Amino acid sequence: MSSETNLVYETRTVTAAPGRSKQTRSLLVVMSCLILLAGVVGVVVWRVGAGGGGSPGPEPTAAPHTSAFPVRVRNLMLSSELELKIVNGSDVKLLIDLGKGGFSAVPRRCNSSSASDVNACLEWENEARLRIIYNSHNIDQRLGSALDCYEISWEALRCVDQVLTDCVNVSVDQWYGGYADKHQYWPFQKNTRSLRAYQVNDSYVGEIGGVVERYFFSTAGVGMLIDHDVPLYFSLNDPDQGQMCFTAKYETYPYVNVKNVPPVLKYKLCQAANVKDVHLKMTELFIDKPTGTPDEMLFKRPIWSTWAQYKKDINQSTVLEFANDIIANNFSYAQIEIDDDWTPAYGDMDFNTAKFPDARQMIKDLNDLGFRVTLWVHPFFNADSMAFQVAALNRMLVRQLDSPAPMITPWWDGPLAGILDVSNRSAVDWFLLKLNYMKATYNISSFKFDAGETSWAPHIYSQANVTLNPAEAYPMKWVQLAAEADPTFHQEVRVGYKTQKYPIFVRMMDKGSNWGHDNAFKSIIPCVLTYGLLGYPFVLPDMIGGNAYNGQPDPELYVRWLQLNVFLPGMQYSITPWHFNDTIVDIARTFTEMRENFSSVLIKFARESTRTGEPIIRPLWWMDPNDQVTWTIEDEFLVGDEILVAPVMEKGARSRDIYFPRGNWKNELRNTSDVISGPKWVQDYKVDIDELAYFMNIS
Repeated sequence: MSSETNLVYETRTVTAAPGRSKQTRSLLVVMSCLILLAGVVGVVVWRVGAGGGGSPGPEPTAAPHTSAFPVRVRNLMLSSELELKIVNGSDVKLLIDLGKGGFSAVPRRCNSSSASDVNACLEWENEARLRIIYNSHNIDQRLGSALDCYEISWEALRCVDQVLTDCVNVSVDQWYGGYADKHQYWPFQKNTRSLRAYQVNDSYVGEIGGVVERYFFSTAGVGMLIDHDVPLYFSLNDPDQGQMCFTAKYETYPYVNVKNVPPVLKYKLCQAANVKDVHLKMTELFIDKPTGTPDEMLFKRPIWSTWAQYKKDINQSTVLEFANDIIANNFSYAQIEIDDDWTPAYGDMDFNTAKFPDARQMIKDLNDLGFRVTLWVHPFFNADSMAFQVAALNRMLVRQLDSPAPMITPWWDGPLAGILDVSNRSAVDWFLLKLNYMKATYNISSFKFDAGETSWAPHIYSQANVTLNPAEAYPMKWVQLAAEADPTFHQEVRVGYKTQKYPIFVRMMDKGSNWGHDNAFKSIIPCVLTYGLLGYPFVLPDMIGGNAYNGQPDPELYVRWLQLNVFLPGMQYSITPWHFNDTIVDIARTFTEMRENFSSVLIKFARESTRTGEPIIRPLWWMDPNDQVTWTIEDEFLVGDEILVAPVMEKGARSRDIYFPRGNWKNELRNTSDVISGPKWVQDYKVDIDELAYFMNIS
């Protein structure tokens, strides 16, 4: 074995003695499956970057020579030591150590009945089968050369309880993609996640977040896309630091093994010149582009929500007072959002007359002031609502397994609730009818669609149409419902899975009102960047100053949060500037006007995203993907390729270091003719409390 690859393969042979009874042999099979539950059928450890990475492991034990080797599929080579590597000249782009967990059989080439398009196929008898298929994908001419991809497929052969795990060594290169995370460190591999089902969850409680894709890529120019129907579990830096592991297995939930088949772990490995090249080509091929843009007013002016300012203490007079204060303080607005709690019971789609005695007149008054009005909605029906009874009797709620009875689940506004079955077309039509009633009766413009994550469903349940991947049965369908509810697209959602085609703003999970990374201020830029790279360019970064769950934001944080939002796709107020003092009001008004002045740039790149799939808000490596300094910068961003934004992110700071990527950047803060040529650092750049550092690309 060469020192270059540093890989290990160990074989173990277990042979039943001749003449054993069928019963004994069956017992051995059952015992093997039980052992596999605690172990791993086949572990693939990726090491990306020249020379690989990670510890060398135990002393190599050479695999026996068999007719199965050697195998070469284009730039991918598989040796008798089970070294799988992608090589471009002398550059090792990818190393895979197959069989780290060990097999009890010796691999052999698959029999002639294998599919003709399979370039390589190995089989460990009664244990696992590995297939490799090469494809060269033609790309849009603007992206240049074709994209080389290898489809890797592990199939368990012994029993349905087998476990297949492949682990990527992420300690060498920088990785991006994945999902929304509560802390959302940048790059992606800085996050930590214990083994969990890879599903669309509520990141507020620390689970994998509401926007999830099975797509990852690195600065080595290597990308990975896991098939949607893999029963996928995921871990990152836990229990082993530097390891990102993908596991295919069936358990009681959430992946229901309806066909009672062994698991398959299947994914694409693609290679290109660099991080930007592989990302652009993979998203062009495998991720939908938005079919349009949201309503352009949402890029120009802020949304005003009642939530963080009033929480549930809203009524007709407070909403009108809120609107009149916005106008009196000379702030612009796209729409006003009536959040929780406006209904008589959660699930009943009408105004609570005790709180809103004349909702029609209230909304007419708001319309006369120039406000469009949106309402907070959700898929939950509390047991005390009239709508719960209707939905339950007509089987329009998620049901108990193999039962017509609704499944009851808790959520944040009630311990006993049913959930709309969005896989049931009749239920969707009924819900849309309720929304349309609100639009027709009260002149409601649109809606804020909350929740939609799979984590709110019970562990075991039944729907009208069951899919292997629950993310396709709920979050996808919930976003589809939201899109149908408003063809003018000035609504918002907070979940996403393979729903990039819908021109809807995707809101971040409720942010805490503090300076930290823990679902608060410092997580915003990494989250916006991640959403954009996953194909969701229209990001609504929650409310300026956060949600004030543990006290109001301090004035300095509020101002810095506002400045950060100036150049992000959406802007949303709730805690009002006049809650603080006149100085904060003046600063807030200035930056709100600045946002409107620059909204044409946001709209320009929003439209571009429908043609190219490229994000509006981009990481600094977009200007030069080979500039290693840019790979880890999480507190600056680009608007398209025109504006570099460097907000102050530290409490008490009145200056910051700014990195300028390749290009010529005109200083807009100082309103001078100064031009800074990158790449270079500028240390201790002065940014006072009422200032935002931003620079125009004049290259």
